[in-house]
Amino acid sequence: MTGTVISRITQFFTVRVDERDILCRPRARLLKEKVQILVGDRVQVSDLDPVQGTATIAELEPRRNALPRPAIANVDQVVLVFAAREPLFDPGMLDRFLVLVSRHGLSPVLVCNKTDLEDPVVLAAHLAPYRALGIPLETVSASTGRLAGLPALLSGRISVFAGPSGVGKSSLLNALSPGLSLKAARVSERLERGRHTTTHASLHEIVLPEGLAMVADTPGYTHLSFDDLLPRELGAHFPEMVPHLGGCRFPDCLHRSEPDCAVRQGSALAPSRQSSYERFIGELLEAEERRSSQSIREESAVKHRAGRGGKAVRLVKLDAAVREDSRRVARQRLASMAIHDESDEAPDQVIE
Repeated sequence: MTGTVISRITQFFTVRVDERDILCRPRARLLKEKVQILVGDRVQVSDLDPVQGTATIAELEPRRNALPRPAIANVDQVVLVFAAREPLFDPGMLDRFLVLVSRHGLSPVLVCNKTDLEDPVVLAAHLAPYRALGIPLETVSASTGRLAGLPALLSGRISVFAGPSGVGKSSLLNALSPGLSLKAARVSERLERGRHTTTHASLHEIVLPEGLAMVADTPGYTHLSFDDLLPRELGAHFPEMVPHLGGCRFPDCLHRSEPDCAVRQGSALAPSRQSSYERFIGELLEAEERRSSQSIREESAVKHRAGRGGKAVRLVKLDAAVREDSRRVARQRLASMAIHDESDEAPDQVIE
């Protein structure tokens, strides 16, 4: 039988086969080979126990895609949920999520929740740079039940809800399908940010007037980094920059202060987006410098010598305090100690 993993707790997976949910554990071979099974994976199930309702995951089928955080596979789109207020709208965090989604080749959908709490003029100013990108964007209010065009965007797709804590992802899913009864929590008034109420990713089947949808609720994230991204690659994840890439004087242009930068002259990023780009470039340059320093330290701690077949062998260099003497050095040191002992005894000798 073939099914979809809809939730995971430690090494126990709930797999939906047709319309039945089966609790499964991976086959020993998969555990031995350390095969990572994610929510959203298509798996082959065997050894069904009809009495206990349990089975074994025998094989993992090829994935279409996978997100490392939130850890989920085979999604069609990422629904980035942000709040107009409580917590305050954070364009820098939204830009960070957009870069991460772009890196994995997935399509984003923007949903601004709690719009009933913000002045419409202020909200329009916040959202203007993102409307200009042409990304699907819906303004909703889970508390009042106003979902706008969100159900139509979810119908017939596997979507993952992602965004900071406290923006109302679980509340939105409850509004879309009241039977889910997902746990939601209030935003901290002191910290102006939410508390984590979802502790692991899980897929939910939602029946909408427009059709069936599969939606994953995921833990909220406050800090996200993409240190492994190279600084020169960042521009490709800002849609405003893409048409102008390759037109700069220098091929390694970072589009900051370099002369004759076609991207800076033609892309016209909104001030908030420009600020995000500058901040991300700074982070990536620092990460690159750390990697370079670490590489130099590692290389200085290793020496090379020829091994069998002419292959180079890497040996870890030891500090002088812990390095053992070679036999030749040890003999020289003993001889030196003997000479030193004789010279110390000389004043006490009587010469006749």
